[in-house]
Amino acid sequence: MSDSDSVWTDGIVPDFPVITGLHSTDDVRKFLWPKLLRLPNEELNMLGKDLESVHKLIDDEIYQQILKDVARSGSHMPEDTSEDAMGKFHKELTQIICWVLSRHPELNYYQGYNDVAATVLLVMGLHQGLHVLEKISLTFLERFMEKTMEKVNQELFYIFALLDREHPKLLEHLENVELFPHFALAEYTTWYAHKYAENRKLLHRLFDFFLGSPPLIPLYLSTKIVAYRDKEIFNTTPDMGHTHKVLSTLPDDLPFEKLLFHSTKLYQQYPPESIDNDVRDFDYRRRRKEQEWRNKTEAIRLERERQRKLKVARTQPRIPYRLKSYKTITVVTILALGLYAFLKSSSGLN
Repeated sequence: MSDSDSVWTDGIVPDFPVITGLHSTDDVRKFLWPKLLRLPNEELNMLGKDLESVHKLIDDEIYQQILKDVARSGSHMPEDTSEDAMGKFHKELTQIICWVLSRHPELNYYQGYNDVAATVLLVMGLHQGLHVLEKISLTFLERFMEKTMEKVNQELFYIFALLDREHPKLLEHLENVELFPHFALAEYTTWYAHKYAENRKLLHRLFDFFLGSPPLIPLYLSTKIVAYRDKEIFNTTPDMGHTHKVLSTLPDDLPFEKLLFHSTKLYQQYPPESIDNDVRDFDYRRRRKEQEWRNKTEAIRLERERQRKLKVARTQPRIPYRLKSYKTITVVTILALGLYAFLKSSSGLN
């Protein structure tokens, strides 16, 4: 049994976090989240060592990227946050990220991880947050922290496999505009922590739900959100750009309690193993389509290069035939006169 399997029983999402999360406060979450993660108290209360210098254990290029992302994480704090408080938040956020990465070199940092870490830090505090973020990373986020996002790209097609069962007309519409489900990538990999950073109550509520659910449950929630917005999608200009823009921009007034409840039911109705084959098929079609796009792009590039070379060849100045003839006569005449002068001087002729 994996770490993630220990959080729930028989693949069924428990009702516990769904019910209690509605009324939870952050004080309750300090107790609730470690319990959901099965973190023992002795581990939770262990102090992190050498936090001031832990960044030295991280590759400098990665560390510089972390600093940039941390600097952009201010939306997690209230607008009236003092400069000192913001500085403390940035420092501790950097430390909590570097601490987890230093302990697990197999985990690769990705942009958006800082938003998850910020949410954990604000609820749990620095020292307990170290262990909570570590457990979340190993249990739920490990796939996002591989060297590539290829596995994640495939998992996103659970949305299409579920829409095929829940709302086939909407899926057909999305496929007609050649849109893949990558509009949900940020929500999936950050647990909505980037989108709803300023709405702590909602964001922490979502974390309650995700921590008490299987790792793929955010994709079931994404499916329910997309289906809920079907009229908005159908009324959007039917092309990839406009549709992607709509789907990658989440409204602030979604009925999340209702959506969470129905996401749970959807998971129970179609657990991942029941639709795995369809997910792989959708992903195969995605890779084939991307190859077609690459081939088309390369063909366009080669044609432009060919046209450019033709244009260069056509614009080179051509010497008129008569001018060539005159130049030839002139050269021959000069050579003849030179030869005559040489022979004359050699023979002593006057």
